Amino acid sequence: MSIAAREVSFQVDGLTYSGLEWGNADAPVVIALHGWLDNALSFSILAPQLADLRVLALDLSGQGHSDHRSQDATYHIWDDIPQLVGIVEQLETGPIGVLGHSRGAAIAVLLAVALGRQCSHLVLLDGLLPSPLSEDSAPEQFVRAQQDKRDGKKYRSRIFSNTDEFIAARRKWGFSEESARILAPRALRASADATLFELTHDPRLNHASAIKLTEGMCRALYASVSAKALALVAEDGLFLRVGAEAVDQAVDAMIDCQVAHVRGGHHTHMEEGSEAMAEHISRFFS
Repeated sequence: MSIAAREVSFQVDGLTYSGLEWGNADAPVVIALHGWLDNALSFSILAPQLADLRVLALDLSGQGHSDHRSQDATYHIWDDIPQLVGIVEQLETGPIGVLGHSRGAAIAVLLAVALGRQCSHLVLLDGLLPSPLSEDSAPEQFVRAQQDKRDGKKYRSRIFSNTDEFIAARRKWGFSEESARILAPRALRASADATLFELTHDPRLNHASAIKLTEGMCRALYASVSAKALALVAEDGLFLRVGAEAVDQAVDAMIDCQVAHVRGGHHTHMEEGSEAMAEHISRFFS
Protein backbone atom coordinates (compact mmCIF):
# COMPACT_ATOMS: atom_id res chain seq x y z
CA MET A 1 0.00 0.00 0.00
CA SER A 2 1.08 3.57 -0.62
CA ILE A 3 1.97 5.62 2.45
CA ALA A 4 0.83 8.79 0.69
CA ALA A 5 -2.73 9.84 1.50
CA ARG A 6 -5.36 10.65 -1.11
CA GLU A 7 -7.61 13.68 -0.64
CA VAL A 8 -11.32 12.81 -0.61
CA SER A 9 -14.49 14.88 -0.44
CA PHE A 10 -18.19 14.12 0.03
CA GLN A 11 -21.28 16.29 -0.42
CA VAL A 12 -24.13 15.38 1.90
CA ASP A 13 -27.08 17.41 3.22
CA GLY A 14 -25.57 20.59 1.82
CA LEU A 15 -22.28 20.11 3.69
CA THR A 16 -18.85 19.23 2.34
CA TYR A 17 -16.91 16.63 4.33
CA SER A 18 -13.22 16.49 3.42
CA GLY A 19 -10.78 13.81 4.42
CA LEU A 20 -7.81 11.60 3.63
CA GLU A 21 -7.72 8.02 2.43
CA TRP A 22 -5.09 5.32 2.64
CA GLY A 23 -5.01 1.79 1.25
CA ASN A 24 -6.26 -0.26 -1.65
CA ALA A 25 -9.65 0.79 -3.00
CA ASP A 26 -10.76 -2.87 -2.95
CA ALA A 27 -9.81 -3.47 0.69
CA PRO A 28 -12.36 -3.50 3.56
CA VAL A 29 -13.39 0.07 4.41
CA VAL A 30 -12.76 1.61 7.82
CA ILE A 31 -14.23 5.04 8.59
CA ALA A 32 -11.83 6.84 10.98
CA LEU A 33 -13.14 9.66 13.19
CA HIS A 34 -10.73 12.02 14.95
CA GLY A 35 -10.90 13.60 18.39
CA TRP A 36 -12.01 17.04 19.55
CA LEU A 37 -10.36 19.88 17.56
CA ASP A 38 -8.16 17.37 15.71
CA ASN A 39 -8.55 16.44 12.04
CA ALA A 40 -7.99 13.63 9.56
CA LEU A 41 -4.21 13.96 9.86
CA SER A 42 -4.62 12.44 13.31
CA PHE A 43 -4.52 9.05 11.53
CA SER A 44 -1.56 9.77 9.23
CA ILE A 45 0.82 7.68 11.36
CA LEU A 46 -1.54 4.78 12.13
CA ALA A 47 -3.38 4.35 8.82
CA PRO A 48 -0.37 3.54 6.59
CA GLN A 49 0.44 0.65 8.94
CA LEU A 50 -2.96 -0.96 8.32
CA ALA A 51 -1.90 -2.49 5.03
CA ASP A 52 -4.97 -4.71 4.53
CA LEU A 53 -7.54 -1.97 5.10
CA ARG A 54 -8.86 1.04 3.21
CA VAL A 55 -8.84 3.74 5.89
CA LEU A 56 -11.06 6.74 5.21
CA ALA A 57 -10.29 9.46 7.76
CA LEU A 58 -12.80 12.31 7.70
CA ASP A 59 -12.58 15.85 9.01
CA LEU A 60 -15.73 16.05 11.10
CA SER A 61 -17.96 19.07 10.52
CA GLY A 62 -16.51 22.32 11.78
CA GLN A 63 -12.98 20.94 11.85
CA GLY A 64 -10.09 20.56 9.42
CA HIS A 65 -11.17 21.25 5.84
CA SER A 66 -14.82 20.26 6.29
CA ASP A 67 -17.65 22.78 6.28
CA HIS A 68 -18.88 24.55 9.39
CA ARG A 69 -22.50 23.99 10.32
CA SER A 70 -25.09 26.74 9.90
CA GLN A 71 -25.39 29.34 12.64
CA ASP A 72 -28.55 27.75 14.04
CA ALA A 73 -26.90 24.32 14.34
CA THR A 74 -24.96 22.64 17.14
CA TYR A 75 -22.01 20.27 17.52
CA HIS A 76 -23.44 17.55 19.75
CA ILE A 77 -21.80 14.15 19.31
CA TRP A 78 -24.85 12.90 17.40
CA ASP A 79 -25.07 15.82 14.98
CA ASP A 80 -22.66 14.31 12.43
CA ILE A 81 -24.40 10.92 12.38
CA PRO A 82 -26.93 11.57 9.55
CA GLN A 83 -24.16 12.87 7.27
CA LEU A 84 -21.80 10.01 8.16
CA VAL A 85 -24.53 7.51 7.33
CA GLY A 86 -25.00 9.39 4.05
CA ILE A 87 -21.29 9.07 3.29
CA VAL A 88 -21.41 5.33 3.96
CA GLU A 89 -24.34 5.07 1.53
CA GLN A 90 -22.30 6.91 -1.12
CA LEU A 91 -19.45 4.43 -0.72
CA GLU A 92 -21.77 1.63 -1.90
CA THR A 93 -19.70 -1.00 -0.13
CA GLY A 94 -20.45 -3.99 2.05
CA PRO A 95 -20.13 -4.02 5.85
CA ILE A 96 -17.61 -1.47 7.10
CA GLY A 97 -15.48 -0.89 10.16
CA VAL A 98 -15.71 2.26 12.27
CA LEU A 99 -12.73 3.56 14.23
CA GLY A 100 -12.73 6.58 16.53
CA HIS A 101 -10.35 8.41 18.84
CA SER A 102 -11.53 10.33 21.94
CA ARG A 103 -14.61 12.39 20.93
CA GLY A 104 -14.47 10.47 17.65
CA ALA A 105 -14.82 7.25 19.66
CA ALA A 106 -18.07 8.52 21.17
CA ILE A 107 -19.33 9.39 17.69
CA ALA A 108 -18.13 5.99 16.45
CA VAL A 109 -20.31 4.21 19.04
CA LEU A 110 -23.36 6.17 17.87
CA LEU A 111 -22.51 5.54 14.22
CA ALA A 112 -22.17 1.81 14.87
CA VAL A 113 -25.62 1.81 16.48
CA ALA A 114 -27.10 3.77 13.55
CA LEU A 115 -25.53 1.45 10.95
CA GLY A 116 -26.58 -1.73 12.71
CA ARG A 117 -25.38 -4.84 10.88
CA GLN A 118 -23.72 -2.69 8.23
CA CYS A 119 -21.00 -1.98 10.80
CA SER A 120 -18.96 -5.16 11.26
CA HIS A 121 -16.13 -3.86 13.47
CA LEU A 122 -15.87 -1.01 15.99
CA VAL A 123 -12.50 0.21 17.29
CA LEU A 124 -12.26 2.72 20.15
CA LEU A 125 -8.91 4.49 20.58
CA ASP A 126 -8.70 5.80 24.14
CA GLY A 127 -12.31 6.90 24.13
CA LEU A 128 -15.85 6.08 25.21
CA LEU A 129 -19.20 7.76 25.23
CA PRO A 130 -18.95 10.91 27.38
CA SER A 131 -19.14 10.49 31.14
CA PRO A 132 -22.86 10.28 31.93
CA LEU A 133 -24.67 13.18 33.55
CA SER A 134 -27.06 12.74 36.46
CA GLU A 135 -30.65 13.72 35.76
CA ASP A 136 -30.50 16.32 38.54
CA SER A 137 -27.74 18.15 36.66
CA ALA A 138 -29.77 18.53 33.46
CA PRO A 139 -31.08 22.06 34.15
CA GLU A 140 -27.61 23.40 34.97
CA GLN A 141 -26.18 21.80 31.82
CA PHE A 142 -28.98 23.23 29.70
CA VAL A 143 -28.56 26.77 31.05
CA ARG A 144 -24.79 26.62 30.54
CA ALA A 145 -25.31 25.74 26.88
CA GLN A 146 -27.59 28.74 26.39
CA GLN A 147 -25.00 31.02 27.98
CA ASP A 148 -22.28 29.60 25.73
CA LYS A 149 -24.48 30.34 22.72
CA ARG A 150 -24.90 33.97 23.79
CA ASP A 151 -21.24 34.44 24.68
CA GLY A 152 -20.09 32.72 21.49
CA LYS A 153 -21.40 35.54 19.35
CA LYS A 154 -18.52 37.67 20.69
CA TYR A 155 -15.83 35.02 20.14
CA ARG A 156 -13.31 35.18 17.31
CA SER A 157 -11.01 32.39 16.14
CA ARG A 158 -7.53 32.49 17.58
CA ILE A 159 -4.77 33.92 15.38
CA PHE A 160 -1.15 32.76 15.36
CA SER A 161 1.80 34.52 13.77
CA ASN A 162 3.42 31.21 12.82
CA THR A 163 2.98 27.44 13.07
CA ASP A 164 5.29 27.20 16.06
CA GLU A 165 2.88 29.30 18.15
CA PHE A 166 0.10 26.82 17.34
CA ILE A 167 2.35 23.90 18.29
CA ALA A 168 3.26 25.54 21.60
CA ALA A 169 -0.43 26.06 22.36
CA ARG A 170 -1.22 22.42 21.59
CA ARG A 171 1.63 21.18 23.77
CA LYS A 172 -0.10 22.81 26.75
CA TRP A 173 -2.96 20.35 26.06
CA GLY A 174 -0.64 17.36 26.28
CA PHE A 175 0.36 16.98 22.64
CA SER A 176 3.93 16.14 21.74
CA GLU A 177 5.63 18.62 19.43
CA GLU A 178 5.55 16.11 16.58
CA SER A 179 1.85 15.23 16.91
CA ALA A 180 0.90 18.92 17.05
CA ARG A 181 3.00 19.58 13.94
CA ILE A 182 1.26 16.72 12.12
CA LEU A 183 -2.17 18.31 12.65
CA ALA A 184 -1.14 21.85 11.72
CA PRO A 185 -1.75 21.77 7.92
CA ARG A 186 -5.47 21.07 8.40
CA ALA A 187 -5.84 22.93 11.71
CA LEU A 188 -4.66 26.30 10.40
CA ARG A 189 -5.73 28.61 7.58
CA ALA A 190 -3.10 31.05 6.29
CA SER A 191 -3.89 34.68 5.45
CA ALA A 192 -3.46 35.84 1.88
CA ASP A 193 0.11 36.98 2.54
CA ALA A 194 0.87 33.97 4.79
CA THR A 195 1.82 36.22 7.72
CA LEU A 196 -1.01 35.10 10.01
CA PHE A 197 -2.66 31.75 10.69
CA GLU A 198 -6.23 31.26 11.90
CA LEU A 199 -7.66 28.09 13.44
CA THR A 200 -9.95 26.32 10.98
CA HIS A 201 -12.25 24.79 13.59
CA ASP A 202 -15.62 26.33 14.44
CA PRO A 203 -15.44 28.05 17.85
CA ARG A 204 -18.83 26.56 18.70
CA LEU A 205 -17.08 23.24 19.26
CA ASN A 206 -16.08 24.74 22.61
CA HIS A 207 -19.72 25.18 23.67
CA ALA A 208 -21.35 22.95 26.24
CA SER A 209 -23.93 20.46 24.98
CA ALA A 210 -27.48 21.37 25.94
CA ILE A 211 -28.31 17.74 26.70
CA LYS A 212 -25.97 14.97 27.84
CA LEU A 213 -26.49 11.23 28.07
CA THR A 214 -27.41 9.61 31.37
CA GLU A 215 -25.87 6.40 32.69
CA GLY A 216 -28.86 4.37 31.56
CA MET A 217 -28.78 5.87 28.08
CA CYS A 218 -25.06 5.09 27.72
CA ARG A 219 -25.62 1.50 28.85
CA ALA A 220 -28.47 1.05 26.38
CA LEU A 221 -26.43 2.46 23.50
CA TYR A 222 -23.46 0.21 24.26
CA ALA A 223 -25.81 -2.78 24.42
CA SER A 224 -27.19 -1.86 20.99
CA VAL A 225 -23.79 -2.19 19.27
CA SER A 226 -24.05 -5.35 17.17
CA ALA A 227 -20.51 -5.09 15.77
CA LYS A 228 -17.47 -6.79 17.22
CA ALA A 229 -15.65 -4.16 19.28
CA LEU A 230 -12.05 -3.52 20.29
CA ALA A 231 -11.17 -0.95 22.97
CA LEU A 232 -7.52 0.11 22.91
CA VAL A 233 -6.58 1.75 26.21
CA ALA A 234 -3.58 4.09 26.48
CA GLU A 235 -1.81 3.46 29.78
CA ASP A 236 -1.36 7.21 30.37
CA GLY A 237 -4.40 8.37 28.42
CA LEU A 238 -7.85 9.73 29.19
CA PHE A 239 -9.64 6.39 28.87
CA LEU A 240 -8.59 5.28 32.35
CA ARG A 241 -8.97 8.71 33.96
CA VAL A 242 -12.74 8.25 33.92
CA GLY A 243 -12.10 5.24 36.15
CA ALA A 244 -11.58 1.55 35.49
CA GLU A 245 -15.13 0.87 36.67
CA ALA A 246 -16.62 3.06 33.93
CA VAL A 247 -14.46 1.33 31.34
CA ASP A 248 -15.51 -2.10 32.60
CA GLN A 249 -19.17 -1.13 32.53
CA ALA A 250 -18.92 0.06 28.94
CA VAL A 251 -17.10 -3.06 27.80
CA ASP A 252 -19.43 -5.39 29.69
CA ALA A 253 -22.51 -3.71 28.17
CA MET A 254 -21.36 -4.43 24.61
CA ILE A 255 -22.21 -7.79 23.12
CA ASP A 256 -18.68 -8.62 21.96
CA CYS A 257 -15.87 -6.32 23.11
CA GLN A 258 -12.24 -7.08 23.78
CA VAL A 259 -9.76 -4.77 25.51
CA ALA A 260 -6.04 -4.26 24.97
CA HIS A 261 -3.62 -1.87 26.66
CA VAL A 262 -0.86 0.05 24.88
CA ARG A 263 1.80 2.37 26.22
CA GLY A 264 1.62 6.11 25.78
CA GLY A 265 -0.73 9.02 26.33
CA HIS A 266 -4.04 10.09 24.87
CA HIS A 267 -2.59 10.66 21.37
CA THR A 268 -0.41 7.56 21.38
CA HIS A 269 -1.94 6.48 18.04
CA MET A 270 0.14 9.34 16.59
CA GLU A 271 3.15 8.63 18.76
CA GLU A 272 4.88 5.70 20.46
CA GLY A 273 1.84 3.45 20.57
CA SER A 274 0.98 3.55 16.87
CA GLU A 275 2.78 0.33 15.94
CA ALA A 276 1.21 -1.67 18.78
CA MET A 277 -2.23 -0.25 17.96
CA ALA A 278 -1.78 -1.15 14.29
CA GLU A 279 -0.91 -4.74 15.24
CA HIS A 280 -3.98 -5.05 17.46
CA ILE A 281 -6.27 -3.55 14.82
CA SER A 282 -4.88 -5.72 11.99
CA ARG A 283 -5.39 -8.89 14.06
CA PHE A 284 -8.88 -7.73 15.03
CA PHE A 285 -9.98 -7.29 11.42
CA SER A 286 -8.29 -10.45 10.18
